[in-house]
Amino acid sequence: MEYTWGIPGPTFLAIYAVLLVFPLIAGLGWTIAVKLGRKAPRAAVSGPQPTVYELAYLAGGPDRVVDTAIAALVERGTLRVSSSKQLQLTGPLPTDPLEKAVAKGAGPGYNATTRGIRDRLRMSGPMQALAKDLEARGLVVADRAPRIRQVVFFLYLAVLVLGVVRLIAGISGDRPVGFLIPLLFCAGFATLIARAVKNKRTGPRPTSEGNRILGSANSALVRERKRGIPNVPAVGGVAGGALLGGAAAAVALGGLAYYPDEELSAALIPPPVSGGFGGGSSGGGSTCSTGSSCSSSSSSSCGGGSSCGGGGCGG
Repeated sequence: MEYTWGIPGPTFLAIYAVLLVFPLIAGLGWTIAVKLGRKAPRAAVSGPQPTVYELAYLAGGPDRVVDTAIAALVERGTLRVSSSKQLQLTGPLPTDPLEKAVAKGAGPGYNATTRGIRDRLRMSGPMQALAKDLEARGLVVADRAPRIRQVVFFLYLAVLVLGVVRLIAGISGDRPVGFLIPLLFCAGFATLIARAVKNKRTGPRPTSEGNRILGSANSALVRERKRGIPNVPAVGGVAGGALLGGAAAAVALGGLAYYPDEELSAALIPPPVSGGFGGGSSGGGSTCSTGSSCSSSSSSSCGGGSSCGGGGCGG
């Protein structure tokens, strides 16, 4: 008896079941390795104390940086918010690269809402330069989760294609393929799940030193408020010993919900969206979490223990 591809059906089913769980195991292993790498001892962090935009990146990533720049420019009068929640440039372009990019985003012909400017600046040159500097100083680590999820997706796609080809070959050779079909359903379902989450982004990951700096910035404000210093937002901080008061510091560490003017805060916060990258990065007072997980393939374990009675049930 000749088998499809020279592999008996039960043997192929066993191999295919292993392949079904391999992407999940590989993704989890990669994620664990990345987490362990973050916990490894690092060289002493060098460089100047972080600016308000660096604190914003540590607290909420690129979107929080954009929100902080918007807050600073609105407070200085360089930008104004229209009744339609569009930002309008009302003064000269600032010299700071990030602020300049934000101000240009509020020019005519652009979607000059907070969300529109976020979308354009996430991968801009000034934003990437800021991220690289923080990473070089040991304050953030690159987010590897999207790449892990993409690899897991393509592994599951390859497993699905292999199963489909085997099914077609088995049918063409008039071989029994009934036991292969449930495994193909599992492979297809796992591939769909992996595809749905492969581009999900979780933002930058502050290192322990980055989190320490954020904690110090928030603690410094508490001390200043106890001394009775006026007009300091509830989430301000310090950098280099200088008080970070004003709207920029408030938004940097707490999000647009902490803009000192409630009316402007409501106008600047974009409405919530359901899912997708960029929808929920800095409207409230949350900061980045330091954990990540490879969740793209959690439904793949259905290809476990198949058994056959009789002939080549996997083609």
